[in-house]
Amino acid sequence: MKSIHSTGKPRSPIATTRKGCVATLLAAAAYGLSMSAFAADMTSPGQKFQLALEAQTVGQYDEMMALLRLAGEGDHIGAQEMLGMVLLAGPTLYGNAVQADQCEAAKWLSRALSQGSEVARNQWRFLVQLRHAPQGIESCKPPI
Repeated sequence: MKSIHSTGKPRSPIATTRKGCVATLLAAAAYGLSMSAFAADMTSPGQKFQLALEAQTVGQYDEMMALLRLAGEGDHIGAQEMLGMVLLAGPTLYGNAVQADQCEAAKWLSRALSQGSEVARNQWRFLVQLRHAPQGIESCKPPI
């Protein structure tokens, strides 16, 4: 059965689906669920990555990081590459909202490299140069 718009014309199935998704997101927000909590169970890694980009656009960097990590765990190469860059640049790009973490950056870049990412290969070269800096050599070794 087709949905009918108030003008009397049939609605497209895409518009109807989009409205359903928006309604679901609004309902989740009304119940106080964060986007990352909502995305954890109900979306694909690619959708989580897109939600992370939207969170970045509106300055919700904690949400961005949580969603990027979820997408990265789902082997989304773009999320892994972005996590590598965000964690390398940290405060340079995001102020105090995101701390630089070379060790976690290495984890995500390594995962993207294992999937053949050329972007991650270039980021890895940069990371290796950072690790040769005096404070970077021991940074990822666990304390004794």
